[in-house]
Amino acid sequence: MRTIEVAKKRYELASLWERWYGQFLDAVIYCFIIIVVVVLAAYAGHAEVGAVMGIILSLLYYLFQDGLRNGQSYGKRIAKTKVIDLRNGSPCTFGQSFLRNLLIAILGFIDWIFIFGEKRQRLGDKLAKTLVVKSTAESASESADLSDNGGDRTL
Repeated sequence: MRTIEVAKKRYELASLWERWYGQFLDAVIYCFIIIVVVVLAAYAGHAEVGAVMGIILSLLYYLFQDGLRNGQSYGKRIAKTKVIDLRNGSPCTFGQSFLRNLLIAILGFIDWIFIFGEKRQRLGDKLAKTLVVKSTAESASESADLSDNGGDRTL
């Protein structure tokens, strides 16, 4: 378990698996958005327009998803993770969400290589000055007691 202090508060960093799980769930949501819009548009006789609208809406969700309430996309909410501002611990803003997700859209796998660093930040996280942490209420309070547990690693 890795923890980090941000604005005098301890957070547990989300594991690689938790981050992947949240992103996988969001990918399911992207597909769902496209399918629903295409089906509704096809029912109205405008399948092509629906495909374009579905892709646009899905892309908008992709870019701004981490600016939703508490810095959590719907996938992150289920995965119990959230995106916070590295400087003050506040939830990720829509602007930060746009920066961090635009970079992965452009660089793809290259952006993900950097997740193996000490703070588990992709290049997009570094650019937007964000961290992905566990959102469970006990993660921050438990972290205060981590000094008693020799197996934990504090950053």
